[in-house]
Amino acid sequence: WMVLASLALLLGFGSEGGYEDQLVSGTDEQRAQAASFLGAQREVRAVPALVSALGDPVPAVRAKVAWALGMMGARQALLPLAACLSDSSTRVRQQAGLALMQLEDPGAIGALEAALRAEPDVWVRGDLQRALSHLRQFEGEADLSEGGFR
Repeated sequence: WMVLASLALLLGFGSEGGYEDQLVSGTDEQRAQAASFLGAQREVRAVPALVSALGDPVPAVRAKVAWALGMMGARQALLPLAACLSDSSTRVRQQAGLALMQLEDPGAIGALEAALRAEPDVWVRGDLQRALSHLRQFEGEADLSEGGFR
């Protein structure tokens, strides 16, 4: 914890909302680091800022943002993440597919199936197939929200 706190201060994330500020106004590297830190810390209050950052012009930032949303299990990001399955960047498409898998919401299955059919990259196709296989086990389940066990 101390290492992460020290890293946060070193990167300039000391104040309330600082992570979200860096996500918007930092350098390319700072924006990617902010997304990574928010995801690692599961800062769910930052989900709206992260969803907005899926539109960042830099693919490395969009990929980190998708990863962060998956780490948080941010189900409210399902549709924006599904839209990233058609991103021009291979890395963003891959991270979006993996993030959708982490949401464990079968509502993503249709988007993943469509993306799998259109995906030109063999590695991304493998991850999309893995995400589909994982999500299919949750089809037909009632939403148990935070209190449920899987």
